[in-house]
Amino acid sequence: MLNLLTAAYSSDAMWAWYSARYALRDAITALEDAGAALRPLIAATEWHAKGVMALHELIIELNARTTAEVGELENRFREIGSLVA
Repeated sequence: MLNLLTAAYSSDAMWAWYSARYALRDAITALEDAGAALRPLIAATEWHAKGVMALHELIIELNARTTAEVGELENRFREIGSLVA
């Protein structure tokens, strides 16, 4: 677990806690938006030409990686949230 709160409830520790939560929330939102933009491209690039098929596979991979990163960041977000609960 992250150890951001070295001095329990000090103003610096609380600022670090809030800053980390907001930064993670912004990152999660950006990745969710990127994933949402990728999903329609998966269907739109489902062609039979090799070049487009490679692009299609890359988009699927990027979407999977984006989804995985959202999960990881959400875990960090929950960890930070539990520090001051």
